[in-house]
Amino acid sequence: MSAVPPATSDGAGGHEPSRPVPRVGRIGFVNCFPLYLHFEEELAARGVRAEVVTGHPAELNRRLIAGEIDVALPSSIEFARHADRLVLLPTISISSVGAVDSIQLFSKLPRRHITSIALTEQSATSVSLLKILCREWGIAPSFAPRRQLLADTLAHFDALLLIGDEALKVLRTEVYPCHYDLGEEWRAVTGLPMVYAVCAVRREFAAAWPDEAAAIEAALMASRDDCAAHPQETAAAAARLYDFSQEYLEGYFDRLKFGFVDSYRAGLLEFYRRAAAVGELELVPDLATREVSA
Repeated sequence: MSAVPPATSDGAGGHEPSRPVPRVGRIGFVNCFPLYLHFEEELAARGVRAEVVTGHPAELNRRLIAGEIDVALPSSIEFARHADRLVLLPTISISSVGAVDSIQLFSKLPRRHITSIALTEQSATSVSLLKILCREWGIAPSFAPRRQLLADTLAHFDALLLIGDEALKVLRTEVYPCHYDLGEEWRAVTGLPMVYAVCAVRREFAAAWPDEAAAIEAALMASRDDCAAHPQETAAAAARLYDFSQEYLEGYFDRLKFGFVDSYRAGLLEFYRRAAAVGELELVPDLATREVSA
């Protein structure tokens, strides 16, 4: 884990800590685009500069826990597994109320006949959610990491769990005869929103640099708010970088929820309880005690 930056002289015989350059993880999928489109300019307006590190969710989970970055949006299940090392920035999540599009179980068969599933290695929450749903569906398939190309996976498994941009692209091509949106399936089972990721900061960083942590949270939300106020411009900007149409992205961004209101917290706690019941989580964290102090 990286250490707090060393003290430097204040020029008057005393010492004060040098101001850090926070290392902020950015999920490279299109679903995070509204949080980061204006993030760096919003952060600069608050007098803070950051190093933005882009990766897929599993990679950023690992780097956050290892202390290689300071702030990220870890998979919600990974936050719970490491809640002793992390604290929440309490206004941000990546959630949906029903269908999310970018977390899909693609299958050659109706789900009651699925006996084997290949799993993405890019996300932990979606894997835990799938195992919860399989229990609700009354099936007990075998699971294995996906290591082949799509065509090879089709030949060796009944179904495949994909997330992010790859899920959106496979959904568009209609390669599989059956597909199940895990956000929609979760709501059908529980009636609750699904929280896929939370915004978390290393506990040591939050304690040493609370103003910087607050500025990062505020900058992310300001970017989100600006994008929500200009949906067509935001979708057009994303379409120039990702292989999706502006029209599709307008609808997709509208389905994604980036706040962390009480109903999302209720959905997250229910997810944690069910994850513990299927052996995916040892302890359910108390969210109220795992947040950066106001």
